Amino acid sequence: MTTDKYISENRTGSFKKGDKVVMHTCAEANYYKGKIWTCLTDSFLDRGKQEVVFLENFSGCFSVSFLAITQADR
Repeated sequence: MTTDKYISENRTGSFKKGDKVVMHTCAEANYYKGKIWTCLTDSFLDRGKQEVVFLENFSGCFSVSFLAITQADR
């Protein structure tokens, strides 16, 4: 289980809690085409040292390499 403490200690700063993002260049992006997601956490390095973030209404964490902040959030 990933705790708030773990996320805080391994924060990367690429994405912030509350950012609106869209998926790109992955299988999920085709399935959720155009869906805007909200970040539930700041981005962080998971235990495998991949940069990830938790998304609202998505099970598990998601790699930030397949996410882009929407224009409305910039």
